Amino acid sequence: MPQLTALTRFPVKGFGPDRLDRADLKPGHTLPFDRAWAIENGPGDFDPAHPAHVKKKHFLMLAGQTDLAQLQTRCDTAGRGFTTRWPDGESITVALDDAASHGPLFARLETLLGEQVRGALRFAHIPGQALTDIPHPHVSLINAASVRDLETRTGHAIDPIRFRGNLLIDGVEPWAEFDWLGRDIRIGDVKLRGQSRIRRCVATSINPDTARRDIDLPAALMAHYGHADCGIYMSVETSGAVTIGDGVELPGPGQA
Repeated sequence: MPQLTALTRFPVKGFGPDRLDRADLKPGHTLPFDRAWAIENGPGDFDPAHPAHVKKKHFLMLAGQTDLAQLQTRCDTAGRGFTTRWPDGESITVALDDAASHGPLFARLETLLGEQVRGALRFAHIPGQALTDIPHPHVSLINAASVRDLETRTGHAIDPIRFRGNLLIDGVEPWAEFDWLGRDIRIGDVKLRGQSRIRRCVATSINPDTARRDIDLPAALMAHYGHADCGIYMSVETSGAVTIGDGVELPGPGQA
């Protein structure tokens, strides 16, 4: 039976993953604490007094600042602490809600990124809203079989974490997920509905282990499949918990 094999969130946009065993989902929301914070890269469109969706180019992001992949991170969402571990072994912990604690982290980021920093850095946060690449509160799903098919076509080992998805499933045919748009699947007790394919950017070309660009995955997708898509966005339709190992119930025949 198809199963949920990994569950991942990225509490601070552009930085490393939190790997979970279980998460509670509810309609109209993303995975809890996924992209809950982002770091504004110089003055931009984010207005904390009137928060709204802001395009990703205004924040530090892996596609633009590939050196962020060098950092190991840990986020304590309950205590609102964020720790980065640097290649030289130094660890920096900041309190996400305390701007006075952010200076040491921002100083090291400015040194690491150099001219890629466009101005003063600042954490952005909208309670109850994710700072994702899209304005809709969706979760992202990756099909492990599709990634393996891409590995076969390219001749490269590809860790699914490159696609920075929330839900990784296995046990279905490669690229079957593209047939789920407008249709429902169930993971554990939660019903989700396919909404759109995810077009991939250069961030997927960065090796999560070496922090180097080693394969142009958008170009590879286009060359082998005629598109640059991998994974789909899904809306949460019913509340409930999802747990690693949960079965995945696929759309039935004739489901609209």
